[in-house]
Amino acid sequence: MAEINRTSIPAPRIEEMAASRITGIDRHYRGGDMSGIPAQWGELGAHGDVPGKKGNAHYGICCGLKGEGMHYLCGVEIAAGSKLPFPGWEEVNLPASKYAVFEYQGSAADLHQTIHAIWDNWLPHSGLTFAGEHGLFFEKYGPDFDAATGTGRIEIWIPVI
Repeated sequence: MAEINRTSIPAPRIEEMAASRITGIDRHYRGGDMSGIPAQWGELGAHGDVPGKKGNAHYGICCGLKGEGMHYLCGVEIAAGSKLPFPGWEEVNLPASKYAVFEYQGSAADLHQTIHAIWDNWLPHSGLTFAGEHGLFFEKYGPDFDAATGTGRIEIWIPVI
C-alpha cells in the first residue's frame, strides 16, 4: 500500500465492465456540502424491494464534479428495457468501459478522503486518463456493506483510458 495524500489506498485493479442501467434517487449538492447523502440512502432503503433489480449491489453515482456542484444518485441496477420502478426515480446509464477499481474498507463517512487521494495523487501519476463523461464515476456497495453502521467494503470505480 502506498501513502497518497495522507490516505493509504491500495493499487487498483483494472476491470472491463459491460454497460449498466442504474436507477434510484438523485440529488444535487452544492458547495461541497454533501451532508444529505445519508438521508438519501435512507430514502432509498425505505422503498424496500425494487422491481426489476439485478444483483445485490447498490450504487452511488457521482456526476458533475466542477462548477455548479455535484449530482449524486443512490440506486440499484435494473434490467435493460424495464420501467423505472417508482415515481420520481431517475436513471443513469453507465457505459461499457475500462475502470480502475479501488477497494475501500472502513466508514462511509471517511470515503471522501480516499476519493480525494485518487483524484489528487493516484490519477495524475497513473499514466491513465479519466474517461468519465460529465465527471461520472461511481461507488459500488456489495452485500458485505452494513448500511446500519455505514461500514464495510466499498469499491470506487473510475473510468480510464
